Amino acid sequence: MTEPPQDRAHRIAAFHAGLDGPPWRVAGWGSEALQRVRFEALTRAAGYAGGTVLDWGCGPGDLYFHLRRMNLPFQYTGVDLDPRMVERAAARGVPNVSRLPLGAPPPGRHDYVFASGIFQFADPDDPLYYLDTLEQAYDISWRAVAANFLSAQRPDAARAEDELYADPSVLGRFAAALTDRWRIDHAYHPQGADFTIALIH
Repeated sequence: MTEPPQDRAHRIAAFHAGLDGPPWRVAGWGSEALQRVRFEALTRAAGYAGGTVLDWGCGPGDLYFHLRRMNLPFQYTGVDLDPRMVERAAARGVPNVSRLPLGAPPPGRHDYVFASGIFQFADPDDPLYYLDTLEQAYDISWRAVAANFLSAQRPDAARAEDELYADPSVLGRFAAALTDRWRIDHAYHPQGADFTIALIH
């Protein structure tokens, strides 16, 4: 008998439960360097200059430490749907982290909303969920929201069946409908396998 497909929240939790090692690995990145280039792309695309930050999908809190190294004043809030991730982040001294169930609205408004890796999985029941989430993130940001995606231009050999591969041209049209200030960075990752979009107020 075939098991029923799991929903996106269960797939995310199961994926991270199977990972161990340094925090970047637990967060699902292939290396610390690849995690860092994504963080750099997020802050660069958003024009980050310090301020209040919501890390939507904070994982074990690596973005908090990246922002600290930038030496800009900031106030951090981290949310994640996986309680184990929240526990890991808090154990590392990451402040103001809490669980946010999938689909629940994040708390408050923030200068910047960053979403790194939260759009990993496709959702057959809600295939455009990432557009709704981006719009919600834009609505609760004062300055900018930036998020990264696996790219539809990723080579077939580097794809997984259940992952989401977004089309940058689709995201560009979506961004232009929300704001005339947006940018896409598709240049930082090997083979064009990843891109970052920022929606700017």
